[in-house]
Amino acid sequence: MNRRKTIAIIVTAAAVLALAVLVYLIQLSATVAGNLMTSVDEISRHDVETIEGSLDNSYARLNSVAERMDVYDVRDVHEAQEQLNLEAASSALFNAIYLLDADGTLYSSSYVRIAADDHAYDELMADGREHFVMLYDDANGKLETTKESLIFGIRLNDLRIGDTTFVGLLGRSDLSAISDQLVIESFDGEGVSSVVNSQGYYIVSGNAATDLSGRENFYDMLEVGYIEDGVTIDDVRQNIAEGKDFVINCVTAAGERLVMSFAPVEGTAWSFIMTVPTEVFNERFAPFIAMTVGMLGAMVCVVSIMLALIYRFMKQSVHAQAEAAARTEFLSNMSHEIRTPLNGIIGLNHLMERHMDDAEAMAGYVGKLGKAAQYLLSLVNDILDVSKLQAGKVELVNEPFSLEALIDNVCEMQREPMADRGINFTFAADGVHWPYLVGDEVRISQVLMNILSNAVKFTPEDGTISMNVSQVLAPSGLAATTTISIADTGCGMTPEFQRHIFDVFTQERNKNSESQKGTGLGMSISHLLTEQMGGVLSVESELGRGSCFTLTVTLPVDPAHAGESAEDAARERRAFEAALAAAVPGVDATAAAAVPAPAADGSGEEAPAADPTRLLVAEDNELNADIISSILTEEGFAITVAENGEEAVRAFSESPEGYFAAILMDAQMPVMDGYEASRAIRALKRPDAATVRIFACTASTFTEDRNRALASGMDDFLTKPLNVTVMLKKLEAVRKGGPR
Repeated sequence: MNRRKTIAIIVTAAAVLALAVLVYLIQLSATVAGNLMTSVDEISRHDVETIEGSLDNSYARLNSVAERMDVYDVRDVHEAQEQLNLEAASSALFNAIYLLDADGTLYSSSYVRIAADDHAYDELMADGREHFVMLYDDANGKLETTKESLIFGIRLNDLRIGDTTFVGLLGRSDLSAISDQLVIESFDGEGVSSVVNSQGYYIVSGNAATDLSGRENFYDMLEVGYIEDGVTIDDVRQNIAEGKDFVINCVTAAGERLVMSFAPVEGTAWSFIMTVPTEVFNERFAPFIAMTVGMLGAMVCVVSIMLALIYRFMKQSVHAQAEAAARTEFLSNMSHEIRTPLNGIIGLNHLMERHMDDAEAMAGYVGKLGKAAQYLLSLVNDILDVSKLQAGKVELVNEPFSLEALIDNVCEMQREPMADRGINFTFAADGVHWPYLVGDEVRISQVLMNILSNAVKFTPEDGTISMNVSQVLAPSGLAATTTISIADTGCGMTPEFQRHIFDVFTQERNKNSESQKGTGLGMSISHLLTEQMGGVLSVESELGRGSCFTLTVTLPVDPAHAGESAEDAARERRAFEAALAAAVPGVDATAAAAVPAPAADGSGEEAPAADPTRLLVAEDNELNADIISSILTEEGFAITVAENGEEAVRAFSESPEGYFAAILMDAQMPVMDGYEASRAIRALKRPDAATVRIFACTASTFTEDRNRALASGMDDFLTKPLNVTVMLKKLEAVRKGGPR
């Protein structure tokens, strides 16, 4: 409890400190952001004044032209156009100048006359304004240009030339001629100013168009990106039209975050925009963060040191105990999981010693012993790689199997422990109609073994364990859902523990189960395996009354027996056994199946092989080499043994071409390992070096080990402990000249 209080105090102190720093940084961020926005507003106002001054300068130049026209002795419109031509030629600002008469006709400096019906520029002066500026749009009347241009206009006080009265003077200026004067950068060049009109077209931008068709629109940029804080493009349009000052935060299509400050340009329908990347604000904020960190550093360091000292003290006080407890718990788990199948093997070994002369019983014991050994091997692999189980990466095997044989093998391994404790065992499988399924027999056996062994362990003497098996055909008719329930009258579990029973390394400790060792790894593995197979493993339990575990898994029906029921299968099995017994009188069906076929001459003896298939066995362990040699010699193979990889290479290189049909290559050997030996054999300059079959024999069974074997030139993979049936099947294919 003291430890928990200490941890709670440390966590609370750290949380309060973190909260205080967070609040301070938020306030500091808001203050810095406010100061930066004030700076943006000040810069924007200064830039707007610069733009307004540039526009006033343009109006002043037009007024100067008007004054000179009034002074010059211009007698008619033609001479007025000549004077306009001279003014335009001498002006660095205007490309063309136009006089607007009282009837609305435009007279150009390039001697072009535009009738009132062909333009609408006179309407811009109709509201009594003294001057105007607009982005050129030929919809108002064409003015001998296709370039991006500005049209400036001023009102004249009824300038009379000849018989014509002029009321306005217009000047056309290429936008590129003035944009350089108006583009203003700020924030070390990262903030850019621009000007747009009410339609969103840029008056000033960093990339001016060369003609009207290349004109960019500000609203198009907003369309492909998005505006934050719920602001819409229509809101922006309305604010610009109403000449408001406002700010938006937006994100471009490229993902760049921007802050945009808008300000109206006096005397126009334009809006000035100051665009600053948000990153600029972050950069301006960084020094304040550094300063804050420096200010808080001393306090944080002191608190951190205090917390570290407290934590170190606690860690030192519990580390040794925790480490010892974890090591003991782990070893206990391993013992619990491995002893269960070993118990079955030991029991079968005892029965085999007592029935050495009973061929029928021995055949059954040997088969069950193989099943138990395979289960033990699978269990050891899972224990060594629990992390792979938790990640759901265990590879499942989908092969036909008999559900009846599977359950019989599982029950057989627990029959003796149940008898020793006087436990009553009942079994019911009336609902099994599809006993031949396709799935991972070893994994299902592992799950059932874990459940049944736990039931035996936690059920008192004279208690009862019952197993019920039922099946339901899936709607597709191609699969069957099998439900296996194992119930006991043991100590049961508390509701709290039932929520954690499938967690790794958990077991309930109470007065009813204290004498039982183990830490629950088996149930966690069972749960993970069931999920991997797409099934469900559930539990119902009541403390002091017992538990019931239910495994439900849906598996395909074996196509070879798809139409058979359990009764059909039983009848076929009895008929087969009877036929074998009749064929070989005095021998039971299991033993008869192992009797060799009579020779072709009817002598009853197996015909000797004229030329036995020769195998090279590279194995540094003498006992393993003797066992493999004995098994293969009994199967009619001729065996040569090499104690290491170097001897294997020498034996192969010194043999006649085609002498060895295959090589069983141990991966881990002294002098030269199996991988190097395989590469050396493949590199020999003889035809059979490339064709001889090389089988890797190794206890390293991970995918990377298999890939390493294949990369070294080996053809196939045999895992240790060797599965004799699989090995003989593959070597028989070699003997018959099967495909590589």
